[in-house]
Amino acid sequence: MTRRHLRHGLCFFAFFLASSTVFPQAPLTVGPLTVTIPPGWTRQEFFGTVKYYSPDSTPQQFLRVQFLPSEETPQSAAQRHSTIIGNLAGIMKPGTSPQNGVTGNFIWSKIDVQMPNNPPETMVWYSAKTGSTYVAVGLETTSAALLARNLPAVNAMLARASLKGASAPPAVSNAPNGNAPSGNASGGAPGAVGLATLNEYVYTAPAGWAAQKLSDAIMLSSPPSETNEKCLLYLLPMRPAGANLLQDANNAFRDVWLRNFVLRNQTPAGFAFPESIIHGYSGQGWEYVIIRRGIAQPNNPQESRLGFVMVAKLDNRLAVISGLSKDPLVSACMGENRGTTNWPKFFYSLSFRNWQPGDQTQTMRKLLAGEWIAATATAGDKITFAGNGRFANAAAAQQYHLTANELITTTQAYFGNGNYTLRGNAITLAQDDNRTDHGFFRVEQESKDEGRTWADVLYLMRTSSVDGAEYELRFKRNR
Repeated sequence: MTRRHLRHGLCFFAFFLASSTVFPQAPLTVGPLTVTIPPGWTRQEFFGTVKYYSPDSTPQQFLRVQFLPSEETPQSAAQRHSTIIGNLAGIMKPGTSPQNGVTGNFIWSKIDVQMPNNPPETMVWYSAKTGSTYVAVGLETTSAALLARNLPAVNAMLARASLKGASAPPAVSNAPNGNAPSGNASGGAPGAVGLATLNEYVYTAPAGWAAQKLSDAIMLSSPPSETNEKCLLYLLPMRPAGANLLQDANNAFRDVWLRNFVLRNQTPAGFAFPESIIHGYSGQGWEYVIIRRGIAQPNNPQESRLGFVMVAKLDNRLAVISGLSKDPLVSACMGENRGTTNWPKFFYSLSFRNWQPGDQTQTMRKLLAGEWIAATATAGDKITFAGNGRFANAAAAQQYHLTANELITTTQAYFGNGNYTLRGNAITLAQDDNRTDHGFFRVEQESKDEGRTWADVLYLMRTSSVDGAEYELRFKRNR
């Protein structure tokens, strides 16, 4: 029922039909769930997942219900449900959105999906929780007629199902647009978690990107690039924070990506994926960790992508943002070598309702203090920040002129001193000669060896005085 289950499709159906068993009416127990299967349905079991096909299924058109093995998770049913539907958003048919509701102890979402080179399908995902045990049931069909005939029986079966120790499911809107109830404008109390907290994200979407409010996430999607790449960002429901932020980030990465993907350490071109762990503090006072790793679908390892998750700690809870793009070295929307600034601009715009940032000036000055050096193919820059609000910088740029006989290189150097002021993620550099530069900054620690060693990194985003374009420069601390 997730992406990998969609692959099974009709390719296994003939095998299922040949070795099937028809039960007139039988109880089924999977973990804490017990259901009574409607008469005439055909049972098959595949790698621990029990599947039932409706009596009117054929090799050409089918409807099946899958009872997945239960799993242990600290997430609520709504949080786990949100993660799964969010992972499926990339294969949702354009122009469609989830429909949602409640059946018995289950919340459900109905979506239309379209896999490449496959006919469209309709999926209904059911989620419930008892204690720490999450229970999932999935319906998948290739036929609207089969769905209309069999969905009432499936819903009746789950409405009467027994789920030991289950509490009442959360309320979910059944509106045609699939949006969950918005609650109050602030998304609930400052310590709230769950679906209503989607209203607490405040951000500016990258230019040209579309923002869509799903029932369980906010999805930001880029327009297709010249290479037909489409990148995705998901703002997910907030969850309780643990004692270790790095572990929280690893758990979130696992929940978002490793249910349906496997890790890959090479790009499709055979180069090492630029994986990293990033730790930092926003100018608004929240601590964050970003994990970036190569991932791929198990049956298509050559189509690897960069999956990432950011968790931001807001006292006793976490904001979770995930994303998907190509290798950053070639990505048209989240890349590092194409001049794109989608992630930095989004990050600098990000804030949260019900979060009181306070004055972080002294904390951020301590992080900035020191000498930083940046170098590109044609430019170099050095800037030194002092804890008292003063800075000194020196920059050099090279220009190349080709004559009939030789290549002439000209180097221009620039020096300056002044004061800097901070406000959140914004920085103002006021030179003593009355020139003023406005921009944004972030100071991070980056590890490329799974946290064994760390390097300090400073990013400064400013606007070019030459062409008015925004650019972000990466600095390393000069020790």
